[in-house]
Amino acid sequence: MGWPAAPYPGRPGGPVPPFGVPTTAPVTYAEFYRTPRNRWWKGLTSILVLCAAVLLFSIVLTFGAMGIDLVLGSTTMDDLASGQITMTPVLLLASNLTLVLSAVVALVLHRYLHRQPVGTLHSVLGRFRWGWCGRAALVVVPLFVAYVGLVALVEAPGPLSLDATAWAFLAVVLLTTPLQAASEEYIFRGVIQRAAGSWVSGAVPSLVVGTGVSAVLFSIAHFATDVWLIVYYLVFGIAMSLLSQATGGLEAASLVHAANNVMLFLVATAAGQMSEGLDRSAGAGGPFMLVPMLVISAIAAVLIVLARRRGLAYRAAPPAGA
Repeated sequence: MGWPAAPYPGRPGGPVPPFGVPTTAPVTYAEFYRTPRNRWWKGLTSILVLCAAVLLFSIVLTFGAMGIDLVLGSTTMDDLASGQITMTPVLLLASNLTLVLSAVVALVLHRYLHRQPVGTLHSVLGRFRWGWCGRAALVVVPLFVAYVGLVALVEAPGPLSLDATAWAFLAVVLLTTPLQAASEEYIFRGVIQRAAGSWVSGAVPSLVVGTGVSAVLFSIAHFATDVWLIVYYLVFGIAMSLLSQATGGLEAASLVHAANNVMLFLVATAAGQMSEGLDRSAGAGGPFMLVPMLVISAIAAVLIVLARRRGLAYRAAPPAGA
């Protein structure tokens, strides 16, 4: 029998349930931070701290990467002064590490500000569901391979360009991009979505508010100035929020995000077009961006249906003391 939940946001000075005993009835993913001990300022603090962390790490690591590129001769002071910054393996590594380090901050906020065990950052069941992730991979990976293959055929990027720079890009992509993609999910869906969702009561309101805030910040964090790209990132963020809500965790969303980034970066690397692939300036997008929007949305929908058919748990009671 569970510990009786105190009326939200809790009774000051009330009894604290013993460790491991649920404090509330089972709730959805977006509601998981709305516990008796929660306060509105905790969600706001998490969001502001994470935004500051992403910005700070980005500035520090990007300037550090530029310094390394100057030493290596990958760029010049004239290029930097004119704003002609070419993507290099060191810059891509700095970008990926920015998100990885920010995810560490998200973990700290989750554990010590929201008083949640580390496991509930993965899913509402308090653990990373490897079995579910493996089954989802059997769907996601083939679909992305087919999608990227079709993109390569349609765009005909030209002959392969596997020089030393390409091999360096390849190493960075394979070793750090999966972590970068998962880190974005843990930041924006794992903490920010639930932090904003904790401001309102109910499964639908929490999902709407959490998705709105996280998707907008996710789009802003990509520093795109092209309208089509801005909309694409919004759609991507919304799709991943709905996927996380429907599956009760970040496993599938992290998998989709990682497969998307790795496959597209591999094609850009092989074609020697990494800078073009990461160009987010005005004019870089266009109506063709409707295709990846539909692909991401369709893959998320397929995984949601698969999760429902398998009876995957998407509700649970937040842990005691949260």
